[in-house]
Amino acid sequence: MSNITKDLTLEQRIARTEAYQEIQNVMAKYAFYHTANKHQEAAELFALDTEGTWSEMTWGRYCGREGLMRLYPGFHVWTDGDGVGKMHVHTLCQPCIEVAADAKTARGIWISPGHETSSFIRESNDAFWCWMKYDCDFIVENGEWKIWHMRTPGILMTPYDTPWTTPVFSTAGEDTQGPPMPEEYYPDEPPIGPNWEYAPDRVYPTNDPEVPKPYKTWSEIKPANRDNTKSKPVTPLKKK
Repeated sequence: MSNITKDLTLEQRIARTEAYQEIQNVMAKYAFYHTANKHQEAAELFALDTEGTWSEMTWGRYCGREGLMRLYPGFHVWTDGDGVGKMHVHTLCQPCIEVAADAKTARGIWISPGHETSSFIRESNDAFWCWMKYDCDFIVENGEWKIWHMRTPGILMTPYDTPWTTPVFSTAGEDTQGPPMPEEYYPDEPPIGPNWEYAPDRVYPTNDPEVPKPYKTWSEIKPANRDNTKSKPVTPLKKK
């Protein structure tokens, strides 16, 4: 028990315990919807009516209701096409969730082993191992826990028949471009910075994502890997 939570009332402790389970369910719904190509439903798990909401892919950040609709029922639907032969599974492992003492916000991280058939990289439905992490903040909106901020830092992405020690697609740390897409699906802002992916000459990042620590209210903390004001824009490749 932390010094921040030891003086909480029984009612406050119950609220935080319930919040933990509700947040787990929100993220589980996101994983199921994303796998089922239900991108409108995935977007509605975000705090669409709350200031400062965003979802950040490796190539850029999509902000607010308009940006999230452009990312999920926009870009992802465009990528999936008719859905034939498409599959993307991103599982949720090792949850570490800290609910604020006031039970109004929370932070959570997950490691996500997964696989997908990805037109992000090739036009065909080739099979890839895709491992990443989820780095999220949550907020109560209209009495429900919603995703407030989401990042998806990389771990590795490689064809299923290629060892991850062979950096086939990994260009993290260099000037990179996003997946091919029409300009209408471009992000609103750049991502935090170069997204790490495995290569034999790289060291795993020690603080991405930052492990959540107990806190009282959102106003007292400043999580790492949120400020993208110093990042360079990442321009997606134009879809011809």
